[in-house]
Amino acid sequence: MATLEIPGKFQEILRPHLPYADSGELTGASELASLGLDSMSIVQLLGDIESSYDVELPDEIIEESTFATVGSLWQALSPLVAGTDADPTR
Repeated sequence: MATLEIPGKFQEILRPHLPYADSGELTGASELASLGLDSMSIVQLLGDIESSYDVELPDEIIEESTFATVGSLWQALSPLVAGTDADPTR
């Protein structure tokens, strides 16, 4: 996988759901399970993503492989939230 830039806003949404993440930057290769993301955290994270980006996530992206790494999750979400990072009021 090429180096994937993870937007700061997405990292801010994700970080509270990762109890084992340090304060360093999350990379695309960061494994979500090893950072403490579990099934309950996924449900809460999805709600935070939907409210932060004002989108509704389709059921078909909610699968185990989507939640393997920070990068896999961002790749699944980025087409849905395209442009919302550019708007500082969101």
